[in-house]
Amino acid sequence: MFHNSGRKHDVVQLWGGPASLWTGRVRAYLIKKGIPYQEIRPAEERYRKTIFPRVGYFAIPVTELTDGTLIQDGTDTMEYFEARHGQRPMVPATPLLRAVAWLIELFGCDLFFIPAMHYRWNFPEQEAFIRAEFVRLASAATDTEMQNAHIEPTRRFFKDFPRRMGINEKTIPAIEASHVECLEHLNEHFAHHPYILGGHPSYADFGLVGPLYAHLGRDPVPAKLMKTIAPHVYRWTERMFEANELDFAFTSTPYAFPTDDRVPQTLIPFIEYLFRDCGPQLRGMLDTYNAWATDQASLPSGAPVQADPDAPAGAHPQLGTFEFNLRGTTIHTEAYANVVYHFQRVADILDALDDDGRGRFDALMARTGGGDLMATRLVRRMKFEYYRFLLA
Repeated sequence: MFHNSGRKHDVVQLWGGPASLWTGRVRAYLIKKGIPYQEIRPAEERYRKTIFPRVGYFAIPVTELTDGTLIQDGTDTMEYFEARHGQRPMVPATPLLRAVAWLIELFGCDLFFIPAMHYRWNFPEQEAFIRAEFVRLASAATDTEMQNAHIEPTRRFFKDFPRRMGINEKTIPAIEASHVECLEHLNEHFAHHPYILGGHPSYADFGLVGPLYAHLGRDPVPAKLMKTIAPHVYRWTERMFEANELDFAFTSTPYAFPTDDRVPQTLIPFIEYLFRDCGPQLRGMLDTYNAWATDQASLPSGAPVQADPDAPAGAHPQLGTFEFNLRGTTIHTEAYANVVYHFQRVADILDALDDDGRGRFDALMARTGGGDLMATRLVRRMKFEYYRFLLA
């Protein structure tokens, strides 16, 4: 259920920008899918007058279809085009790889937010770069004073995320050590494969490329780190925005998903890493939601999913706070409704697997430490209508 801008276009309009984490996911998808598009920054007047009022809050990306339909969520955008454009499918047809694609899309899109926020906002030496990116994104002014006035509310909002997410002097060493290990696992994988599942991009790649490009592969400090210790990962971030089917370094690799429904062996250590370092954070969000939904059992269908019912609408409604353990360090952070809803999507994919597919997936979970987490289910389902997370 989406609103419409009331305006038709020759090609898809993508409201976003290079500095935006989730815009990168949609941009890469449209390029790999072969969907013509025009990227437009929200500094344009039409965003303020038309897009913002219809969505109800500031958010990017917003995909404006040729008929004017406005899709705010990136996964919804991908699902829309997958259902209508059968060529170049970005989800494997075989059950295990399909489940893994959705699983890694969830982790990449929603659970790399802590390192992304740390490496963007906690390094003063890249302040000039970040400011310039926010000006390009949010201000059409040419006067420096006006530019600063335009970007300050958005900049202030995002710069507060490290504090809200528990990023501080005590937790930063664990966060940075975890990020380095992530890069090392992916670097080994991309030394042998052009994409996460092998020779063809999938939802897994699109989920990961959001944080690993816009924040961790493009901002000066983390980009230098990535280029230094994980050059194959950096090359993958470039590859994700190229229309070429075959990369020049992988011309002997078919542009296709594996037909034997097997996960590349070089990916196994990365999946183990996800469940060990990111799994506790996801578990905390699911438990926080389930506790909230249980306490609010009398709420009717259509009630907003957020801890404060009077809080303004937004893309990341907060459900409360919780603590999780990362490498022996306790992090006090926030739970978000969008992450829980994204997990529900993945759970639905898993529950739809046939017996053979589910058996393959459960065996992978037993091997990588994800069995208990991926067996979790919500005590009450959610729905996403007109850009709001609501109780079903």
